[in-house]
Amino acid sequence: MCAEARRRGSVLLLALLVMSGVLIVGASLGTISVLNLRQARVIDDAVIAFAAAESGAEQTLYQLRRVGASSATLNASPDHDDSVVDSGVPMGNGARWSRTLESTETTIFAAIPKDRSYEVVLWDPEDPSEPAGVQSLVFTWDDLCGGTSGLEVLATGWDPGASGGFNPSVAFHGDSPALTFLHTGSQVVDADFMPSLAYRVRLRAKTCDIFNLAITAYDDDVPSNGAQVPIPSRLAVESVGTFGTARQAMELKLPRLQPLSGAFDFVIFSQCSLLKGVSGAPCL
Repeated sequence: MCAEARRRGSVLLLALLVMSGVLIVGASLGTISVLNLRQARVIDDAVIAFAAAESGAEQTLYQLRRVGASSATLNASPDHDDSVVDSGVPMGNGARWSRTLESTETTIFAAIPKDRSYEVVLWDPEDPSEPAGVQSLVFTWDDLCGGTSGLEVLATGWDPGASGGFNPSVAFHGDSPALTFLHTGSQVVDADFMPSLAYRVRLRAKTCDIFNLAITAYDDDVPSNGAQVPIPSRLAVESVGTFGTARQAMELKLPRLQPLSGAFDFVIFSQCSLLKGVSGAPCL
């Protein structure tokens, strides 16, 4: 009798242990399934939120480069549904975006492959009648050719407040429009700028690729004697998209104006006509 009771008790205990194991495994699988479903939902929301952030960035670029809106106007309408004129048609899928703009940079960072160019605009496209106020540019960079690289600086300047239209001058570095600075020290200073003019500067990497290029502007021929001048030609756009519980952000740093093509660079910097050999339009 006692042996039979002990066997029945053992079977009951084994059944309880098996049932407990099944319940634990089932609960674990259920928890994992719920977490996977939540994670999938978060990923789906994040994809839509990132697409909303991209929409905000694209709408901002369209307003700046095609419509001609000012950064102050766009900062006054930072959300997707603030203004159809400044923000476009509001998003209809429950997603939202918001943006912030910075219209100046204190230092521009860039990398230039060998024999390729990079453009820096020293004038405010939103206030083109104002001079740049720049007297010197300071360049620092690294290279992969043992410090033997060169940075060619080609600039055209004009008086933004002068009457009679656009009258650029490319005789910038003495009698030459371009000057190549060698990578010989910790920094290179180009002090041939006039604060009363606006400039368009084209930089070209010579000998090898240039990276970690830092460009700063100052209001004195000797940078240590002057103050740093914010460079107004570039924008920093931060666009944040939200959907559900997800929040995604992206940041763009880019020129305020679209860079000129090579053909237009030729016209701006050489003052020669695109039409060669045509009577009445020679290039002297």
